[in-house]
Amino acid sequence: MRTRKCAALIEASLTCLVFAFLFMDWLFLALVIPLVMIAFAGVMLFHGRQLALDVSHRVSNNRVFEQDIVTVEVTITNNGSSISFLELYDTLPEKVSIIRGSNYAVTSLKAKETLTFSYDLSCPLRGHYVVGPLHVRVQGLLGLFYKEQFIPQESDVTVIPRMEDISDFTLGSRASPYPGLMHTKRAGLGTEFFGIRKYAPGDAFKRINWKSLARWGKPMVNEYELESTTDVILIVDARENQGHGSPYRNPLEYSIRAAVSLASVYLKRRDRVGLLVFGNPEGKLQWVYPEIGKKQLYKIIRELVEIQAEGAFTFQAAMHTAQTHMIPKKSLLILLSSLEEDPLLANAIQHLIARNYRVLVVSPSTAPLVIPDTATKTHQLTSKLLDFERENHITRLRQHGAHVIDWNPDQPLAVALKEVAVFQRRR
Repeated sequence: MRTRKCAALIEASLTCLVFAFLFMDWLFLALVIPLVMIAFAGVMLFHGRQLALDVSHRVSNNRVFEQDIVTVEVTITNNGSSISFLELYDTLPEKVSIIRGSNYAVTSLKAKETLTFSYDLSCPLRGHYVVGPLHVRVQGLLGLFYKEQFIPQESDVTVIPRMEDISDFTLGSRASPYPGLMHTKRAGLGTEFFGIRKYAPGDAFKRINWKSLARWGKPMVNEYELESTTDVILIVDARENQGHGSPYRNPLEYSIRAAVSLASVYLKRRDRVGLLVFGNPEGKLQWVYPEIGKKQLYKIIRELVEIQAEGAFTFQAAMHTAQTHMIPKKSLLILLSSLEEDPLLANAIQHLIARNYRVLVVSPSTAPLVIPDTATKTHQLTSKLLDFERENHITRLRQHGAHVIDWNPDQPLAVALKEVAVFQRRR
């Protein structure tokens, strides 16, 4: 391909030809000859030249949390003839930013010479990103022609939503027959002391309470609180209205971060955790069946990093589809939603509670996300009306028996979750 210098050379040659025939002055024609010779030399020196570049593309970590730094290292080896002018540009996704170095370089490479350059990326938003391919441009010796090539060397980076430490959060639920760490307030196998009872044939001697034997003269044995597991289903509202706000501050992003943090807590307790995402315009549900272990956390994260706010498939419609074959009976359902534009949500939750499910709603408030601090009086009045409507909606859900947390995203999730413990003590 031609450069601007080549275009200027051709333009100057044509201008001299026009003036030569217009004024019948062969001096202008004589000026054309060196210009044509320069262009011919440029063609001969560059024509047929093939690029022989070996590129290695590496990242410091393929899986990082939001706001973490990834170092990208690009190594180029010239296996062909010397290159006097070489431009390198590493293609980057839009949602990452360079904080050190540059993804652009201009250099020269001799035959068999190797060049390495690196730069650091900040990844502020969860998702799956591809770094690359490498865009290469080589110019000829005279700078009249150039060749471009995309070298298909790419690196995948998965940005995981940042987890918050909420390990002290507990919400009791109905027990299942699988052993775990949830205290059920019933006697059984466990580690926490529950009480004593009379000795029965078959009881292990190590469970005998010797102090009681000495005091009462009758053999008594210790009982421990049964520890069991529960089924927890995280339900993420991914409708289009959950994307209101900036790309980094909107209800969907906060709901996803809360979902990852809650999944980590329950899985550490050896509970079975599943995921349900609704909102797809076609009514398709994204579903991860409840299981235990670290692999289950990776499955949930892998599903959450690709979620986008789209569609208007309601919570009631999602529950009608999922309840029959996806959600185990007596599960703990944790809904993460801003509770906007869904008038039938309260009826759906009431129906779930009537069917013996426990429901916890973690709702990130949209007021601080949509209404700026320097808003006009009209915007401030709109914000108050939204808050009033939201409070009425939350009050109605609580009257139906659901635990509802009105979460201000500017405060840590752990602080907001303390409302659950306060609510349980009041009951």
